[in-house]
Amino acid sequence: MNWDDLGDELERIGDTSDRAYRLGEYRRLLADLSPGEDGLAEVLTNLGDDLTMDGQLDEAEAAYQQAADDGGRTVLNPHVGLLDVALRRGDDTRADELLALLLTKSRADQLVVGDYEWIGESLEEAGRLRAALRWLTIPLRDIQPGDIDLMPVVCLNGRWRVRRALDLPVDAYDEAREVWHEINAARPDDTQA
Repeated sequence: MNWDDLGDELERIGDTSDRAYRLGEYRRLLADLSPGEDGLAEVLTNLGDDLTMDGQLDEAEAAYQQAADDGGRTVLNPHVGLLDVALRRGDDTRADELLALLLTKSRADQLVVGDYEWIGESLEEAGRLRAALRWLTIPLRDIQPGDIDLMPVVCLNGRWRVRRALDLPVDAYDEAREVWHEINAARPDDTQA
């Protein structure tokens, strides 16, 4: 199965609301993939996501770690999944180690917007609001607030939520978020978060 076909299959599985079915389907796909094979790390990361949401943190950690060790291509970085697990467990030492690793990856341009969103939301849920704000702001660092079309709205939305929780005043990026939503309100195909 090539990368595009795998993506279609993972999307089909992900569209199913039955978590037990999704877990079974991920395991079915894993049975056909070998270590180092393109797609293994991505399937393991998807498996880790569902295991995390199901509260199976030991199994999720193992899946994310296997994906990270495999080193294969993934849409989102499995180290972020490991961070999410550490934060859910309240393991601050492990979370800080992973944040340091992820910061190194960020500086090397090895993270995508979705990684920053996941990191920020995980930190937000763990009550680490200042750290969440930092991570949700990183993808905006090279974008001027007036460049609305370049803004990753998922980070703008998360950043806005965290800034409200911290009772911080509205800044230029908060204003850019409002403008983005005003501009896109008339577009029915865009998701408003």
